Amino acid sequence: MDYTNLLQQADHFLVYSYRENHRPQLCFHKMDRLKLMHCAKLICFLIMGLFGFKSVCYGQMGGGLRVGGNISRANGNAFGGNRVGYQLGGDLIFPLNSKMDIQVEPTYNLTRIRVNDNTASLFGGLSKGTRSLKYLNTPVYLKINFTGKFSVLGGLDFNLLLNDDAYKLNDGTPAFNSRTRIGYALGIDLGGLYFRYRQFKKNNKIVDNWDAHIDQYQLGFKVRLF
Repeated sequence: MDYTNLLQQADHFLVYSYRENHRPQLCFHKMDRLKLMHCAKLICFLIMGLFGFKSVCYGQMGGGLRVGGNISRANGNAFGGNRVGYQLGGDLIFPLNSKMDIQVEPTYNLTRIRVNDNTASLFGGLSKGTRSLKYLNTPVYLKINFTGKFSVLGGLDFNLLLNDDAYKLNDGTPAFNSRTRIGYALGIDLGGLYFRYRQFKKNNKIVDNWDAHIDQYQLGFKVRLF
């Protein structure tokens, strides 16, 4: 039996298997596809649920677009001052009666937070710097219309982090949670302007800061399309 030939074949097989299973681009594309599928399922689930009771809506469903800026800050001893980001998205409006609507706002949200050096030397800590977190943010509001141009809103806020692999702790694990986080949001619509306040917890894995929350204030412009 030719043992040399067998060893060469085994060696080629191991090298091929390693390359196939450790290609960074392949892993990256698989993760991207999984995240996109997760995002699509989350939005579809929310919208299909609303379409399920569309037949009992008071009037015609509406929709629009919105764009604006935000100021974000995370609490906890690992975080510092305010940072500026932006959001782009739309809204779907399901009238319940002449004064109340259900409003869903699927949004791409760039949230920037400042990390200080308090945990930089710890095994489960994170180095100092500004972190840009890309979220799919989908709040579901109960909207009360006081006039044709003034409304207040409040509801649940679903947040899915899209770039969870962008920042690592000192131990090599992801610094921010990729699982969907549920927070709450409040807002005001005033003509073509809107204001939102959002808060959600347990968004990071930094040592001694697991329960920290992010506060965000948004201001922007909106337009009704139909």
